[in-house]
Amino acid sequence: MAVSFGVILPSQSQIVRGEVFTLSYYQQALDPLFLKILARSLLLALSTTVACILIGYPAAYYIAFKGGRYKNLLLLLFILPLWVTFLLRGYALLTLLGPEGVLNSILLNLGLIREPLYMIYNEFAVLQGMVYGYLPFMILPLYASLEKVRKIYIEASRVMGASSLKAFWKITLPLSRPGLVAGSLLTFIPAAGEFIIPSFLGGPSEVYIGTMIYSAFISARNWNWGAALSMVYIVMILVGVLLYMKYSREELRI
Repeated sequence: MAVSFGVILPSQSQIVRGEVFTLSYYQQALDPLFLKILARSLLLALSTTVACILIGYPAAYYIAFKGGRYKNLLLLLFILPLWVTFLLRGYALLTLLGPEGVLNSILLNLGLIREPLYMIYNEFAVLQGMVYGYLPFMILPLYASLEKVRKIYIEASRVMGASSLKAFWKITLPLSRPGLVAGSLLTFIPAAGEFIIPSFLGGPSEVYIGTMIYSAFISARNWNWGAALSMVYIVMILVGVLLYMKYSREELRI
C-alpha cells in the first residue's frame, strides 16, 4: 500500500528526489481509460458468474438429488480441472479452439465448415475460458448447500399441491441460497482480476484490469502506478462484496 503513495519504492532507480508522499499515482489510476477497463473487467466477471450459475446450478442439483451412488464420481469430474494450473488449461483451450485446433479439425473433416473458425483472441473466447476455469468454484458450494436440503420439505410441498417449479422456487432455491452466495463470491472476485485467461485467449486487443496491472509492474516497471491500480481495484471489489453480503443477509432474513 505504501508503494502506491510513493513512500516505499521498490528500487533505487525509481526514487524521485524531493518526492516522499504523493497522490499522483492514484490520479493516474483514476484516469477515465483505466476506469473504463475496470468496468469492462467487472462486466466480464459478472458475465462469468451468471454463466456459471446457469450451468452450475442444474449440474449441482442433478448431482445432489439424482446422482445416487455416482455422486462422488460426478464431483470428481468437476474437481479434476482444478488439479491442473490455469496456465496449462490456457494452453489446452488454445489447442482446442485455435485455427488448427481439435475443434476446427473435426468440423473441417466432417465438412461442416470450409475454413477454420476464428474462435480465439476475442471477448467471447475469454468468456468461454473464464466459465471453464471457474465453473468448479460455483458447483462445489452449490452442491454442499443442496445436499443439506431435506427432501421431506419438497415432498411436503408437493403433497400440499405445489407444482415442481413452485416447490423449487419456494423451498429448494431459498435453502440453497448460502451456496449460491458463496459460489458467486468465489467466482466473481478472482474472475474480476484474472490475468492468464485474458492473456491467452484475448490477445493484445483485449485489455482487462489483470493484464493492465501486470503491464504496470512487469512491462512499464512502474511499481508505484501498479500498486495504485491494485489498491483501487481491491477497494472497489471489497465495497462490492460488502454490499452484496449485506443484501444477501437481508434477503435471508426476509
